[in-house]
Parts: sequence; structure tokens; C-alpha cells
Amino acid sequence: MTYDAPPPPGSPQPPQNAGGPSGGSFDPSSVERLDWAILGIGFIVLVFSFFDYYSWDFGAYGVHLGSVSWSAWHFDHGLFIAWFAMVLTVLGAGALALSLFVPAVQLPAPARALTFLGFGIGFVLYVIAIFAHSDFGPDGGHAFSFWLSLILAGVGAVIALLRAQQTGTPLPGALGNLPRVGR
Repeated sequence: MTYDAPPPPGSPQPPQNAGGPSGGSFDPSSVERLDWAILGIGFIVLVFSFFDYYSWDFGAYGVHLGSVSWSAWHFDHGLFIAWFAMVLTVLGAGALALSLFVPAVQLPAPARALTFLGFGIGFVLYVIAIFAHSDFGPDGGHAFSFWLSLILAGVGAVIALLRAQQTGTPLPGALGNLPRVGR
């Protein structure tokens, strides 16, 4: 049987990268302004998904009898199309956030391509939701948050395309042949 001598007295050395920052501190000014815009748009779309996407007023002969409204999180009557559009838009912003703030994470495709696809498909689904949910009648329809999210998804898609082209990110299929946006 062998005997190992105890280590010399003193404080033990912590393992490398234990409890400290790995790779330095984050500098927000290193992130392009348009990337901040994409992240902000994703956050605003998420916040407004909890407000009124659809509303319906009840009344007869000029008498208001009440109203009901639904957020993007209401799934009855096929209203899930706008919810799915919101989810894709937020996931697109999330893919960009992961690539900017946690670059060690490997995504299945380039982050900027995922961002553009998320915002682009989200925008198309919002447009489809205009016609798919048009059976509210004269007293019901899409509310403020829906229209704001539609506009923001379109703006986000254009900015995401611009940033993908600026960074030389290859877009899948025929999307790679889109004309250049901006400088």
C-alpha cells in the first residue's frame, strides 16, 4: 500500500474558467445597429402578441352591447395562423440573438438565413391571416396588435435580408438570387 503526501497548505487553485467570464466581456457597441433593430422587432412582436389581435363588437341599432377580443395566443376558429406567424418571427430574432450572444451554439443553418426565413415566412403568414380570418363580419376584424405585427414582420424581413447580404450569408435555393437591398 502506498501513501501519497497531502498537498502543501494554501488555497487551492480554481479550475480554468470557473466562475469567471469565458472569453472576455460583452460590448454592446460591437453589435451592428440593424441587428439591434431585428432583435427589438422580435421582442416587440412577442410583447404585442399578448394584446388584441382580433376584436368583435356586439351591438344592434346603435346600442353597444359589448365586445370580445383575442390575442395571438387564442387558437379557436383557425386563428392559429397569426400565432404561427408570430412564433416564426420571434424564432427568427432568437436565431440572430443566439449567433450574436452565444456564438459557440451551432445552428442547423446560418443564423442570418434563419432570421430572414423566420421573418419572411412570418410576414407571408400574417398576409394569409388577413384573408383566412376575414369572416368576422362587419363588426369584427383584425385589431391593432395584428396590424403592428404584420408591419414589423415585413420590416424585419427586409432588414434581415439586408444584413444577410451585407455579411455574405448564403440564402437557400432561389432566395440567393434576390436583388441586393441597400448598399
